Formats: sequence, C-alpha cells, structure tokens
Amino acid sequence: MTNKEFFLETIKEEAPKFRIAIDALPEDKNAYKVHERSREAGHLAAQLALQWKAISGILTAGVPAFDPHEMENQTKADMLTTFDQGMSQLQKDIETISEEDWENGNASMGEMWSDKKYKMSWGFLFDAIHHRGQLATYLRAMGAIVPSIYGPSADTKN
Repeated sequence: MTNKEFFLETIKEEAPKFRIAIDALPEDKNAYKVHERSREAGHLAAQLALQWKAISGILTAGVPAFDPHEMENQTKADMLTTFDQGMSQLQKDIETISEEDWENGNASMGEMWSDKKYKMSWGFLFDAIHHRGQLATYLRAMGAIVPSIYGPSADTKN
C-alpha cells in the first residue's frame, strides 16, 4: 500500500467519526467556551467541517483552500453540508492526484509552512483529529453527549 492509498483509507475511516463529532454539538451551544482564551465550540466544529476543503486545495493547487471567515455563524446543518461536500471532494482529489505529485509536489502557506503535498495533507489531518478531541472535551463540559469515536464513550455505554 502506498502512502497515498493509506491516506485515502485513513480519510475514509475517520470521516464518519468527524461527522458524528460535529453532529453532537447542540445547536444552542455554538458560543460555548471552556475558558475565556479558548475557541468557541461552534468555531471548532466549523473548522472540522472545512478542513477537507483545505486539504483539497493542497492537493490541487499546492495551497490550502481555507478562509477562516467561512467558520463564522454556521448552523449545524450548514456544517454538516459543508463537511459532506468537502469530504466527498477530498476523496475524489486524493484518487485523482498522481503518485508523483502526491510524493513530490510542493505546498505552501507562505512563511508559515512549506512542505511536500503529502506531508502537509497528513499535517492537516492530524490537526483536525486534535480539534475533534478538543470538541469532544467541550461536549462533556457543556453537558452534551460525547459520541463514540474510537469505541464507546462514558456517555454511550449502556
């Protein structure tokens, strides 16, 4: 299995876990924060919805397609629609990119980060996993049910 094939397989396995984390956010709790310096729960969930569009940009243009303003004032329905569209497109983009471009193509975020497309793509996936974990801790703190992500949570055990 190539690195690209493994990335695609990982994306397909993780996709439903991201979707259930977004879906677990109560609609009236988007502004919830665990600390004054923390991000709002809705902002985290919106980032999880958009992250896939960013990775598609890395693969197709060498630049993450990510506008932070797209994370503002999103309903859960908006986030889930954005997630579904972005994830579907990302899977197509992974399948389409050549092994050569995956391994040797360059991507850049200006002075912040420049790397091979595959390294930046994995980095964005790991970042999304981190933010999914953040959102899961918010869910518990706000009294929402933490969904089963990697097996049952304390909230989903019978």
